[in-house]
Amino acid sequence: MLSIVIITMNTRDLLDSLLRSIEADGGLRPMIEDVIVVDNGSSDGTDAMIADGYPWVSCVKNRENRGFAAAVNSGYRSSKGELVLLLNSDTRLIPGETAKMVEFMERDPHIGIAGPQLVYEDMRPQRSFALTPSMAFEVLPRSLLERVLPGRFRTKGIGLTGPLDVESLIGAAIMVRREVLDLLGGFDERFFFYLEETDFCLRAGKEGKRVVFFPGAKLVHLQGKTVSRSWVGGRIEYSISLYKFMKKYHSTAYYGAFILVRAVKALLFLLAVTVLPFFFFSESIRRKYHYYARLLVWHFRGFPDSGGLRLNSRG
Repeated sequence: MLSIVIITMNTRDLLDSLLRSIEADGGLRPMIEDVIVVDNGSSDGTDAMIADGYPWVSCVKNRENRGFAAAVNSGYRSSKGELVLLLNSDTRLIPGETAKMVEFMERDPHIGIAGPQLVYEDMRPQRSFALTPSMAFEVLPRSLLERVLPGRFRTKGIGLTGPLDVESLIGAAIMVRREVLDLLGGFDERFFFYLEETDFCLRAGKEGKRVVFFPGAKLVHLQGKTVSRSWVGGRIEYSISLYKFMKKYHSTAYYGAFILVRAVKALLFLLAVTVLPFFFFSESIRRKYHYYARLLVWHFRGFPDSGGLRLNSRG
């Protein structure tokens, strides 16, 4: 049986849409053991919306934003299913598709974690699995690597017709065996926001559990509907998690070199933009300028956990 665990904070309308999509998926409903929403301190009436419109949903209410990893842990520990589907609130089920994931995992007990093909509302494919952060992505643009070496760096799954073992999955929608969550002790709560799913997938792989992208099932992801509200803060929060990730998985020398490369890249960008009148540049360049300025200040402050999205949400 399946448990669905949804993490939200101040995304009431998106959550309402997601819950309606679960309700409308008649083929999936017999497979569902429970649906649990973990509310990270919402102030938009999320709990009332759930109580009034979805009596079949349990709500775990946190008084403050505890972060995505901590919310996942409290949600899955309150659930009962042998399989746990972890969802962002900015996702939406497509009738019949999620049941395919359940059947896929039931056929192969060696699969510990599976992820669907994430798509936009118009069904265009999104990046659905992830690559492990490395120095290469700081030196060369990811888009260039994807074009030059598509076999190594593709992450959208375009052209794939069958399952693919991958390093990591995009955490917007992943299905996990309860035994894997228990084995790993859940998600590492040191990652407040971003890369917690990458860390989890890597740890699962080290324990011999397969991490599989399953393009045979699709799921809508309204990408950017929440973090876009604070883009610069989101990038700083990503940096906070990124540095924790690099420190956890690499040597002190590699970690130090990684920080130096990012700081120099930010400084060079700021110098290049500063020599020309600011109004020459597009909105995206100006936004990036503000991000790199904040990133350097964050470096000078010694990489504190503050300054990112601690008061915002991951939808």
